[in-house]
Amino acid sequence: NSLEHLMIYTPVNIYEKYKERNVNSIYFDDTNFSLAYANIDGIFNRLKIRIRYYGNSNNLNSPKLEIKSKYGNVGKKDIFNLRIEDIYKNNFSLSYLKEQSFLESPKYNFIKSLHPILKVSYKRNYFLSSCNRFRFTLDTDINFKRFKKNNFIESLNNDNLIYLNKNILELKYATYHEVEASKLAQQLPARLSSTSKYLLALNYLGFITL
Repeated sequence: NSLEHLMIYTPVNIYEKYKERNVNSIYFDDTNFSLAYANIDGIFNRLKIRIRYYGNSNNLNSPKLEIKSKYGNVGKKDIFNLRIEDIYKNNFSLSYLKEQSFLESPKYNFIKSLHPILKVSYKRNYFLSSCNRFRFTLDTDINFKRFKKNNFIESLNNDNLIYLNKNILELKYATYHEVEASKLAQQLPARLSSTSKYLLALNYLGFITL
């Protein structure tokens, strides 16, 4: 639940890298929840598409489109800035986006067809090991609500939130530190697993079954 708790169980020195901040994500998918099921089915090459912004969830401040590509357990993230007026004008549709150099046409056309599904918000703390090899994020007060693209004002506000009764600690590292990271994870008093806040929220709302 805190840096102090984490330091008890880790053999490396850890310090707070950034101050706690509120993280907000609007997740996109198609009507068949193809991206969600690709994750559940363990598809080797899969995507996660979201708009991320920080601070009060009512205020769409400096939104960025994040396209997370996963190849097995290894991931990369492409990020580019969005203009708030364009998002509102297009009613949170991604169809107005222009093709980017890192997106080939099939992937680009697929992304344009997606629509907002959920808004997920939480408080995040950032920790870093003194050797700079391991990063931890601790997510608390995790809440979500269904996103209504025809009523984005209601979708962004803090009314009728549903809370997940859990905290999520994530360990991040480069692939060449995997052996060391595995040993480090074994020291933690928690079960190591793949966890998606998007999937947990969809499951709670009855859209998918985990």
